[in-house]
Formats: sequence, C-alpha cells, structure tokens
Amino acid sequence: MNALRLLAVIGCLQLAAGYYLPGTYPQEFLVGDVIQAEANSLVSSETEMPYDYYSMPFCKPPEGVQRATSTINPGTILLGIKIQNSPYNFTIMTKQQGLTVCNGEDYPKHAYTPLIPKEVKMLRDKIRQQYRVRLILDNLPITTYDLELDPESVRPGYEVGYQVGDKYFINNHLMFKVLVHETHGQYTMSQMDEAEVEAAAAVEAGGRRLLKDEDEKPKPKAVAKGKPAAAKANKRGKPEPRTIVPGQKMYMVVGFEVVACSIKRTPGEPINKNLICPQTPDDANAPEPQEVKKGAEIVYTYDVYWDTSDITWSSRWDAYLRMPGGKVHWFSILNSLMVVVVMSCIVAMIMMRTIRRDLQRYEQLLVDGGQGQDVEESGWKMVSGDVFRAPANPLSLCVQIGSGVQILCSGFITLLFAALGFLSPASRGSLLTAALVMYLLLSVGAGYSAVWLWGLTNRSYEGWFKVCWRVACFFPGVTVAVMTCLNLFLWATGSSGAIPLGFFFSIIFLWLLISIPLSYSGGIIAAKQEIKQYPTRTNQIPRHIPSPHWASHPLVLFFAAGLLPFGTIFVELYFAMTSMWQGYFYYIFGFAFLVSILTLIITIEVSIVCTYVQLCAEDYLWWWRSYYRGGSISVYVLIYSIGFLVNTLHKLTGFLPVVLYLAYMGLMVWCLFLAMGTIGFLSSFLFTYAIFNAAKSD
Repeated sequence: MNALRLLAVIGCLQLAAGYYLPGTYPQEFLVGDVIQAEANSLVSSETEMPYDYYSMPFCKPPEGVQRATSTINPGTILLGIKIQNSPYNFTIMTKQQGLTVCNGEDYPKHAYTPLIPKEVKMLRDKIRQQYRVRLILDNLPITTYDLELDPESVRPGYEVGYQVGDKYFINNHLMFKVLVHETHGQYTMSQMDEAEVEAAAAVEAGGRRLLKDEDEKPKPKAVAKGKPAAAKANKRGKPEPRTIVPGQKMYMVVGFEVVACSIKRTPGEPINKNLICPQTPDDANAPEPQEVKKGAEIVYTYDVYWDTSDITWSSRWDAYLRMPGGKVHWFSILNSLMVVVVMSCIVAMIMMRTIRRDLQRYEQLLVDGGQGQDVEESGWKMVSGDVFRAPANPLSLCVQIGSGVQILCSGFITLLFAALGFLSPASRGSLLTAALVMYLLLSVGAGYSAVWLWGLTNRSYEGWFKVCWRVACFFPGVTVAVMTCLNLFLWATGSSGAIPLGFFFSIIFLWLLISIPLSYSGGIIAAKQEIKQYPTRTNQIPRHIPSPHWASHPLVLFFAAGLLPFGTIFVELYFAMTSMWQGYFYYIFGFAFLVSILTLIITIEVSIVCTYVQLCAEDYLWWWRSYYRGGSISVYVLIYSIGFLVNTLHKLTGFLPVVLYLAYMGLMVWCLFLAMGTIGFLSSFLFTYAIFNAAKSD
C-alpha cells in the first residue's frame, strides 16, 4: 500500500515536471552565491538587424565564450537571438564597486586592446544607429527603467553609446541595480522534497529487485542505486537542490536595472571607485567620457547594487509585458462586438426574411402558373443553373484554399496556446517554434482540404496527387525563396539574424520529411470521401451576366468587404507592430485572441452579405470573388504597414533595413490574405449551398 502511494506521488511529480516551462522555475540564492549575467544579441529599431554581442569590441570572459544551449530552438535561430555567457558576475547581496570586465591573460591592463579602424567604424555605426545591449540575469532582461515606479511600458537593454556633435562616446561603465525578493527557501525545500521522494522510490524499487535476486544482499546497495535517480531528477533545467537550514533567508531576482555612462580610465591604473554615472552627459561634474577613436584602450567597469523589493517572483515579468492603453483594448473589443451584432442582424434578415420571402414568392408563382413552366424567375434564383459551375483555374483555387486552411489552423492553435499562457515569455522563441511545429503538423489539413475541393469542382478525384504536391510546395516554396534572398544580404552584413546554413537545410529536410508526406496523407483521406452533390444541375451553356449596378460592382464589394474586418483589428495591429519593430515585449495575447475571433465572425458575415448581393445581381462567378473579398483585409493591412514605415519607422537607415521590413511584412500580409480568403470562400460556399438547397426543397 505504501508503495502504491509512493508511486502516486511520483506520478504527480512527473506530471508537474512535464508541465514545467523552461526558464520559468523559481531560483533562490543564498547570500554570497555568485551568478553570471548572459549577453543577448544587440538590436536596434533603426536597422532591425541583430548582431552577435561579441562581434563588437567587448571583452570576453576568462573561461571563453559559451552559448546557452537551453535557449537554442527554431524560434531563437529565426529571430537571430544568440544568448551567451558574459564577463559580468554578481555576488548575492554584496555591494561591489569598480569591478573590471576585462580580466584574464588576454587583458593584462584590464582594458580592451587598442581599437583598430575597423572596430572604430563598427562602434560608431552601432552608436549612430542606436543599438542596444541586452544583458540577462536569471533569465530576466536588463532595462534602464525603474521597475518599482510601475512604468507604463518597459524597453529592454541599454544603448551602446551616444553621439555629441561629430564625436562618439561608448557606455563603458555600468551601474547595475538588482532587485531581489526575500524568501525563506520554500521553493528550494520543495525541490529537496521532490528529490527525496524520487530517491526513496528508487531505493524501494531497487530493494525489491535485490530481494528478488538475492534475499540476503545488504540494503546499502539499494541506497547506492537510488542516488543516480535523484541526480537525474535535476537535469530538467531546475536548480540543483542544496542543503539549507529551514527558515534561512534566501533571495530571488525580480528586477534587473542599469544606468550606463561613459567614463575615461587609464589602462593598468587602479580603478577610482568614487566615479559614478552623472544624471545627464551635460552635467558639469560629470567625469571625462571615453571617446571612440583609433588606438583607444577602453576600460570596461561596473558597479553592483542590491535592493529588496515587494515584487514577487510570479509577477516579475509584469512590468516588461505591460502595454499602454489598457482601456483602448477594451473599447476596441466593444466596438467590434457592436459591429458583429449589427452584421449578425443583417445576415439574419437576409436569411430569415429576404431569402424566405423570395422562396415563398417563387412557390406562389409556381402555384399560380400551373406546372411552373412559364414562370419567370427573378434575383438570385435566376442563376440556379450556373451558380455551381466550375470556376476558372480550379487547381490554383484548391492550392490556395488548402494553404489558407493550414495557415489559419496553425495560427489559431498557436494563438490559443499563447492566450492560455503556455508560451512563456521567459522561453524565448517559443511562440515562433510553436507556430512552425503547428504548421508542419497541419500539412495534413492542407492536403485534405485541397483535394476535397478539387473533387468538388472537378467532380472527380482524378489527378489529386498533383494537388497535394502543389499545396505542399506553394507557400513553403515562396517563403524559402524570399528567406534565401534575404539571407544573402544578412550574411554579407555579418548580422546574427542570418539563418545558419545547417539550420536552413534542416528546415528543408523537415519540409521534405514531414510536410510533404502529411500533405499526401490528407489527400489520400480526402480522395476516399464521397463527392458532395450540388442541389442544382448546371446548364451546358453559361448564362449571360448583365452589367452590374455600381453598388454590386466587384471592385466596390472587394474594398467594402475588407473595411469592417480591418476596423476590428486596427488597434491591436498598432500595438503588435509597435512591439515587433521597436523592441518591446508583446504578451497581450488574450486581447489578440478575442479580436481574432471577432474578425473571423465579421469576415464570415461580410462575405455572406457580399455573395448575396452578387447573386442578386445575377452574377454567378462567386468562387474566386468570394475568396478575394475575404482576403481584401490584407490590402488595408498592407497600406497600413507602409504608413507605419513612413510615420513610425522613419528612422530606418539604409536600403537593407527597408527591404527587410517590406519583405517580412509582405509575407505576413500574404499569410493573412490566404487565411482570410479561405474564410471568405468557405462561408460563401456554405451560404450558397444552403440557399439553393432550400430552394430545391421548396
């Protein structure tokens, strides 16, 4: 019985370990513990091209540069995030001043080697382009904001330096302020308890095995076998359990602030610990700054200060993830809800009154006309013999609809997981990694929907394999081609945003090994389904389409269809793009998920209304036009992104940053077009099928 209870406890612990998100497990430190900061890639909102921290003339740690392997995932690689160890060391609750960064045999004077012209140009370029250094302590990014003043928003990092006239100065002195929350070791004790429980389970299991083999074998052997199990329990990224006294004071890092300044020091001389960063560079009492020039030997130094805070570990990310304009988000959602209600009323009126009235009038005409052979039809009923006529270029439509289904489903699932909090901001790159995994796995949905639609339009599944091949290559092929071109530019500049060649081929390998086979699997499933029968028969001779009224003109319906959905996402689009392109965190996925749901509903309703208007104008070419109308929101997003570039990102310098921005936004707009176009087409198809099926029943 005790063994069963012990196994139950182990099972619960294993489930808890499975739910554990990397980088989010609480760590407690004792006074005197030494922790090391990590260095992330340098970024700038003026170039949007990240650079490796050690590509700059910065000092390296004595033990050598080592990349944090726990942070390597497809998302961080694609985003150019490269986290490595740094020479900045912190002793818990110990005030330190005048510490040198350049230590070891490579820096005998505790200064960086004299700058060469290439390094001078590199530093000046990064200062002029306002690049920011992003250090990390206990997985928490550094910031220049005062976290205890509850800032409206927080931007990670500090600037490399500053420019005064034609001179450039580097921020070579850092005053760190680490906020800690006092605890009594409860998290560490829980880890110790977990390790003890697992060790006890291993001891008992080992003892049973030993008793079975040799009843007289001593028990210490079982204890020895239990130790490795306890050790293995700590290989999940959690801190190693340590021996502590119950109630002993421990500390958790809840804030990482910095004040960066420029102080000129003489290499090889003792560090003057009384020099501190001035309030402003123009301060009369400010020390002489360190200019970036040829032959300069830069002495990098730092101070460390500690302060206890009421910020708890669970809320230490709140300041970083806070977005301004909280009420604006709610007003936007309420506005969208009002639009949904109004559009729902319009659709209900069309479905319940207008169409029903048309059907009743048609039925009455049949009764009055005897057998109904001389009855003249009117409105949408006049195209009953052509409404399900196969569209032009059905293969292309099937491929685009299949790609749209794949993008829509993968994006929806990823956003749902993010809204539920499964994609922690502490686990960098997790959002993009999840989206990539979902996209690969949902290739089966792309193959299924494309082949299903091919059978519907072609009235036969003959040649379905070419549909699967094209839908598997359509969106990934174009994306890989664009990324390859961009990579050539990024490789030439030395940016860490360039995708490594090995990972590039790994993506292609995954595409060949997973995406294409899953696409064919979906196609096989769809090809075994029975082709849906249309409610009406198609005439052999196509009906003449009269000239449309201006209100039902295809262009008018196209631009009108995207206006309301764009108005729904406008506010969230602004915050998302600001965070994406200006270096802030974006984590209000709850709002984004609600807005996405409302946008889908509005797109469905608008598509139904526009298709009804088109059919009433006796225009039966709704297949492609419903798809275009659904994706018309992307036109407004494209126009908005260009306006965002001109007004907000006007500081983008150089040709390549603009090309990068337009290329990435172009891919995003195309994804939106495929996804929303699919929604528009499917909703129009179901609506058209429903009304003509009702007409057939009547």
